[in-house]
Amino acid sequence: MILHGVEDTNEANDRVHSLCRRPSDRFHFPESKQGPVRVTFPICTPSKASSATLAHSGSILGLAPDRGGHKTPSRLLSSPSLLQQLLAQKVVHDALWSVTLIDAESGILSLGGTIAQQVEEIKVRGDVELEHFGDPDATTEWVDQEVVNRMAFLMPPDTQWDHHFKWTETRGAAGWWTTLMSGVWIDGAKVLKNQPVLFDVNVPFILAPPVAVQRFYESIPGTKRLDPPLDAFFAVPCLNRVNVAFEIGGWRFPSMSGEGTMEDALYGPDGGKFSLGKLGNGTGYCVGAVVETTMGVREEWIASGVRDLWVLGEPFFRGLGVAFDVEKGRVGARIY
Repeated sequence: MILHGVEDTNEANDRVHSLCRRPSDRFHFPESKQGPVRVTFPICTPSKASSATLAHSGSILGLAPDRGGHKTPSRLLSSPSLLQQLLAQKVVHDALWSVTLIDAESGILSLGGTIAQQVEEIKVRGDVELEHFGDPDATTEWVDQEVVNRMAFLMPPDTQWDHHFKWTETRGAAGWWTTLMSGVWIDGAKVLKNQPVLFDVNVPFILAPPVAVQRFYESIPGTKRLDPPLDAFFAVPCLNRVNVAFEIGGWRFPSMSGEGTMEDALYGPDGGKFSLGKLGNGTGYCVGAVVETTMGVREEWIASGVRDLWVLGEPFFRGLGVAFDVEKGRVGARIY
């Protein structure tokens, strides 16, 4: 979506909190026949003289699940979520959003749908062009028709879009996208089962409670815990071909595969998708993406409902399309 302009209403009359106001912006959606639509965002900006400047600030999209009358941040600020506003103005037709990470620096947020069909079409077109490279009969028109034929087989037009995802119902702490992960698999062996998880693409790691993270790394040969104050992190040999899969919705998603090379072991940089990077030049060790957390154990977190909870952050989303169905209260995933 492209921002066309900004129009602030009277700040004094539009203040929804001592630190927050609610301006409105005009948004234009290139693929929509509808003209620009106006949406509002609660924007919180503490006074420069206030200690609150050390806290989080910014805007709230309001994409949290709405369960059991739980008051989400956008509700607390008396503002409908972005998705609710787009639904009301008939810009989108489904209470759904999805996330796809393209690379380490960019991704796509889809509101009201997913990009599953577009991604599949790109893959099919690449396969067709590669299979018939140099074939004089493979004209542009022929390739286009072949792509249409293959897509009709892979994604029949009469098939509901949600059939292309594996779904699991949300459960657990209200206000969070949480569910139950049936299992954690390492190199084909199920090492953990029935683990509560929270999806959060803003977290750069995969966070796991102490007991779970200990069991996880015990299943990987050559692992060692780093010394304090970095003892929440673990190092694994960069040459280990670690294949990690998370079982969600009855399907194993190979979210991380460590396929390091000899050069990785000596000089870095990564040691595969399972790694956050090399521990040091020449050490042969890389830092694992699964990090120990005491979230929910500390006294101030006891009532949060996130005790013993995994947080599936950015490493989980790589190579996957993850959809969040607000209306039906479920999370879906598929491999891209």
